[in-house]
Amino acid sequence: MKLPGIVFLLALMGAAAAHAQAPDMTCTNSEFASETTIGQAKVAGTDKLYFLNGANGCPSEAAACRQRAYVVGGDVVLTGRTAGAYVCAFYPNRSDGSAGWVQTARLTPQPINPAPALTAWTGHWVDGDDSITLTIRKGLLSADGDAWWPSAHPSASQYPGGPNEGELSGDAAPKANRVVFTDNDPNGCTATLTLAGGLLLVADNGGCGGMNVSFSGVYTRK
Repeated sequence: MKLPGIVFLLALMGAAAAHAQAPDMTCTNSEFASETTIGQAKVAGTDKLYFLNGANGCPSEAAACRQRAYVVGGDVVLTGRTAGAYVCAFYPNRSDGSAGWVQTARLTPQPINPAPALTAWTGHWVDGDDSITLTIRKGLLSADGDAWWPSAHPSASQYPGGPNEGELSGDAAPKANRVVFTDNDPNGCTATLTLAGGLLLVADNGGCGGMNVSFSGVYTRK
C-alpha cells in the first residue's frame, strides 16, 4: 500500500508552496504605525526620490512601481523594515503623509531620542479627523482622544447613520520613547504610542470604539 508515500509527497509539496509564498511587501501610511523597527533618515542627493509600491514585482525602479509622491534632498523620513536595497519610509505632509519603498542608499540615518522628556510628548496630535491630546498630570502622561469612521462628518449618502466614534483616555508613564494607554477592562481599548522624529505613531488593539474605528496611524502635532 503506497498511501504513506503519497501523504509524504503531499506534505513536501505543501511545504514547498509555503516556502515559495511571497513575503508581505506592504508599506502604507496606516501600517507604518505598527512597524516594530523605527528609524529616521535624511534624504541625500539632488534628484527626486520617488516612493515605490510593493506589489506585482515591486519595489524596483520600473516606471510601473513609481508613485506620484516623492521627497528631495534634505527631507527627513521615518524608516521601517527593509527589503533588499529598499526600506519602507514615511514622509509627513499637509494631507495624511506619504509612505512607500525608497532606495536605502539615498538615505543618511539620523538619531532618534531614545528617552524623550515628558514635555516632548505634550500637545494636540492629529491624523485626519482623529486626534489625541497629551498633557502631564501628576508626573504621568494623560491622554484624551477621539477617532471616527468613516470620518467625523460623513455625508448622508456615504454613511446615513452618522459616524462611528471611539475614545482614548488614561494616564501612563512612558518607557523609553513608547507609552501604552489601556482601559481597566481587559477587553477594552489599548493603544501604544511611539514618539519618533517629531511624529507620534499610534497602534491600537481594535477595541477603542465602534465598528471599524481605530486610532492607528501617524500623527503630527498641531
